Amino acid sequence: MECRNHLAAPAQDRCAGCMEPFCANCLVTVRGRKYCASCKVMAVGDRMPMVETAATMPCAEAEEALKYALIGIVCFGIILEPIALVKGLQAKKLIAANPALSGAGKATAAIAVSSVILGFWVLVILSAIFSK
Repeated sequence: MECRNHLAAPAQDRCAGCMEPFCANCLVTVRGRKYCASCKVMAVGDRMPMVETAATMPCAEAEEALKYALIGIVCFGIILEPIALVKGLQAKKLIAANPALSGAGKATAAIAVSSVILGFWVLVILSAIFSK
């Protein structure tokens, strides 16, 4: 990875504002974060760039919830779907509390899939009970 301003220089880090790679000479630290010349103006003036507020880390709970929900469709649904539902709700809370987390769509999908499949399992169990 090369510096955006100096093509011969290796990049040391990415700007917290635009996320472009820069060498150590091109970055300055403002409030504990490294910025390029363009973005430091916004950081100093309290006008943070839009890229900085974007989600940057995937939420592990959302990924686990979706995994459990999808596996629960094929096997062990009566066990895995409640776990997926709880993990999906936890992921939604974590994402709402931390805007740096991504995965709200996965959490929503996990909640939807697990609710439908869990409802199906409840119907199967009730039909088995009342058919006798």
